[in-house]
Formats: sequence, C-alpha cells, structure tokens
Amino acid sequence: MTKIIKNISLVLVFIFILCSCAQEMEEIIPEFTVDGSSADLGGFQCVWGYAGTAGETELGFVTGTKNADLLLERKAAVEKAMNCKITPNYTSSMYDFLRAGVMSGAQPFDIVEGDSYTMVVDVRAGNLSGLSGLLDIENVEKWGTPNMLQSLIWKTDVFGVVPFAWPDIMYRQSGHVLAVNENLVSRLGQPDPREYVEDGVWNWDTFEDVLEAYTYQDAGNTIYALRSHPPYFSINMFLSSGVALSAYQDGSVVSGVYTDIGRAALERANTIFNVTHKDCFHPDTGSVGHEQFINNEAVMYLSWCYELTSGTSWIMYQMDNIGILPFPQGPDATPGVYLSYHEGLGNSTAIPFNAKDPNASAVILSAMYEPFDEYKTKDDIIDYMTNQIFYDRKDAEIIANVVRNTEYGFFREGARGVIEEAVKTEKGIAALLDSYESRYDEIVTEYMIPHYQGRIAVYGE
Repeated sequence: MTKIIKNISLVLVFIFILCSCAQEMEEIIPEFTVDGSSADLGGFQCVWGYAGTAGETELGFVTGTKNADLLLERKAAVEKAMNCKITPNYTSSMYDFLRAGVMSGAQPFDIVEGDSYTMVVDVRAGNLSGLSGLLDIENVEKWGTPNMLQSLIWKTDVFGVVPFAWPDIMYRQSGHVLAVNENLVSRLGQPDPREYVEDGVWNWDTFEDVLEAYTYQDAGNTIYALRSHPPYFSINMFLSSGVALSAYQDGSVVSGVYTDIGRAALERANTIFNVTHKDCFHPDTGSVGHEQFINNEAVMYLSWCYELTSGTSWIMYQMDNIGILPFPQGPDATPGVYLSYHEGLGNSTAIPFNAKDPNASAVILSAMYEPFDEYKTKDDIIDYMTNQIFYDRKDAEIIANVVRNTEYGFFREGARGVIEEAVKTEKGIAALLDSYESRYDEIVTEYMIPHYQGRIAVYGE
C-alpha cells in the first residue's frame, strides 16, 4: 500500500495557523487605502526590481508597444495620484542581489518581479512579506488563482502574485497547449482539429488517430505529427487524465501519481510514445525548442504558452494560420477543464520582508496591477488577444483556460522525475513507481503539505 496519501491530521495546526494569520492581519493592515485617489504616500520612493533588460521591456511589456505605453501611463498616473515615485531597476541577477541585501541588512528593492522558479527559494527562506494582510489576495481575477500561485504559497501565507488582469502577460504564464499548423492539416485533407474540441471528442483515442493521420511523406521527407519534449508529453498525458500532481482532499494531501488513474495514464503515455505511435513523433526530442515546428517538420507542437507570444522570435510571430488545442482528455477528466503545470511563472511579483514600507509597496502594487481601461474584463483581454495574436477566439479561450488551471509541478523538488521517466523506462510503470515511492513520500511531507497549510490559511478549505 502506497504511503503517498498522507493523513495530515493537522486540523489543530490549521486552526492555529488561521488564528495566527487573523491576528497578524489586524496588525499589518495598511495605513493607506488602495484607492489611488485618496492615498498620499508622502513622496515615497519605490524601487521596483525587475528581472529583465532595460530598453527592451516596461515591466513585462515590450518597449514601444501599445501596452507598454499603457503601462507607462499607469505608472505616471499612480505616481501623481499617490504622491510617490516608482523607479524600475532592471537586473538579470535580481534575486542574488535581493538575497545579498537581506543578508547585509540593505533594502535594495521595495517590489520585486521575476520568475517564480527562482522566487520559491525566497518564499521558503522568509525573504518575502506575506501578502494576505496587504492585498485582497482572494481576488483571483487580479492576482492569479491558487493553483497558479502554488509555488508562492508556504505554511502561513501567499508571498507572491502575478498581474493576471493584464493582457499579453497573463497569456505568457506557463502551461502547455498544442500548436497546430492548420495549413498542413488542410493539405492533408483533414478536418480542422478544433472541431474535435467543439464536438466533445478530443480524447486520447481521437488523438491517436490524429497522430497517424498527420504523419506523412513529402518529397521524400517525413513530416511528423508531433514535436514534443518527452517529459512534457508524459506530464500532459498524466494531467489530462483528470488527476492533479498534488491535491488536498478530506484532510489529506494526495498525489495523483500514486492513484490507479494516474498510473494508467503513465502506462498509456509509455505505450503511445514507444510502441504504437513511436514513428509519429519528431525524432529530435532532446531539447524543448520549437524550431522544427516553425520549419514545417511537424504538424503539431506541444508548446509552453510563453513560446507562443513572448517575443517576435516565438511561434505566433513567425507563422501564420496556427490553431491552438488543449491536450486531449482521458476518460476520467472533467470535460472542458484543461489541467497543465508550470515550473515557474514569469512576472511573479513580491514584496521583500525588509522593504522600506511594505504597506506603501502594497498600495502601489495594487494600483499598478488594476485592469487597464481598455481591458476591464477577461473577455476584453480574450478579444484583444484574438484580434492581435490568434486566428480564432477559441484559441485565446483555450489558453486562458489552461493558464488558469495550471499547477506547480514541484520540478526543482524532484516530483516530476517519475513522470518524466514514464516514457523512458524499460522496467515498467509499476516498478518505476516503486523506485520513486520513498522520495515522493519526502516531497509530500517537506513541500506539498506546507504548501497546503498556507493555501488553507489564506483561502480556506
């Protein structure tokens, strides 16, 4: 019997955490209102550390674009309304700088923004301020869903958020989708695969049929149905079965890896990749790049969402008539809910614990991350992305669904290892799971449980 399903027996601990957080919130409620029209910060100088290159980006938006201009207008409006100054500090080593500042007692930043893959270390080290008493953290349409923020949640609080109400940037948060070369599909005389999604038949069986139909010879060259990094294929097969890498159910932290549904998904992934459809996968699987897809060597590409739109060298700027599909779902998945995972969220934003005034930083952060007037709602953002980037509104809707339902993969902690090996192992999935079981037990105890402690403390059960 597996040890992975852990009975937490932490009800009293959670009650203690909730009570403690309530006491802390009473102590750290900001002196300033979040309403920019009435908050006077008295000339506060806010240094905003951003992991990026000055001149190329305006806090995430490409310099010179309409949205970068909107960001600059927002910055000027906040500075005027709140009597403050926001100074971006662009650096490629922000977190090394941040940790050095924490150790030395210096205060280099008032707000920090970068990739959560690095920030998770600061979350667990206590280098960042808890945000539930500083921001309306339960406003998930503004700050991101609990699933998205998993790696930024720890024991008692949420320590980072993302600008989830902004266009472009919300689409660059991590998660996987299938990019499809619709021109090649038409050349093959096949129906638009988005019809399978609309008709509710985009499942593993249909997917296997598509792999066969999309692999063909062209002037002596093989065009493959799918270009995919093997670990990404494994983990998307696993998550599309309907189980989560980690979940909280009935007082226990549960890992879907050690469930019948999860194991069956890994076994099917192994069979598809290595036996029944091995000739349908582009043979260059050693990297995660998308070059072969851009070069028309594969009809589909299992893509990180950020590979689609993050810059002009990415897919949507290099190709035309690209369709977007969710990964096909298994028989036990919830129809229309497209689970995916991330190793790190770009534009994760936090307040260092030793910032000059965390309250003032929170007021500025909240005002900056309000929706722009042009994109007040998620539908407005989807309309914008459809008109500017994608070829079909359903493409933009699918990515919004995937990003919203992405979960932290505990990659740096080792949780992806067993899933990654599922398409490589020759000893069978059962033996593979047995070999990882003790390590998974440690991951659940050391990382997944503390995450859910924080999640319950902030969002409740």
